[in-house]
Parts: sequence; C-alpha cells; structure tokens
Amino acid sequence: IVRHHLKHPAIVQIRDTDEKILNGIEKCLEKIDEEIDVEKTKNGLDVYFSDVKTARFFISKVKRLQKFDLKFSTKYAGLRRGRVRVLFVYCLRFKG
Repeated sequence: IVRHHLKHPAIVQIRDTDEKILNGIEKCLEKIDEEIDVEKTKNGLDVYFSDVKTARFFISKVKRLQKFDLKFSTKYAGLRRGRVRVLFVYCLRFKG
C-alpha cells in the first residue's frame, strides 16, 4: 500500500466515467505544469495534487467536459512543524 497523503494535500477521485471522458481528463492533466500522480483504481482514477489550488483548477476544467456530482471531504494528515495538515479529497461522480 502506497501512502500518498503526506506528500499530496489534495486528491481528486474520478468515478463512474467512460473512455471518452477519461480521454478528455487526460488532456486536461497534460496541461498542468505541477507534479501530479495518477493512479488507476477499479472504480476510476485517483489524481494526487501537491497543491489544492491546482486541484480546484483541474476540477473547473473537467466541469466543461460533462456534468458531475462533486463531494468534498477532508482527512487528518498529521502534524508538520506543530501545525495540523489536512488532506482535501474531491470525488467527481459523472452522470450517465
């Protein structure tokens, strides 16, 4: 099991999508300059971002492809230099 949450403060989970939308999402990911990790799961894709702003920018780009339901949550990711670190999780569930 690979633990990404210490390195990445944001995860965008892409669920219930088809090949056409995945191709559009991959094109959006290619345009991002920052370092990202993409992991295929049995339900879709998990995209790990090092910056929350970049994750939100990516979500706004994907919104132009097709409508989806967005769920947002946070997880405790530990302490760094005495400050609480939070992992932001965005789940995009595409409508059929």
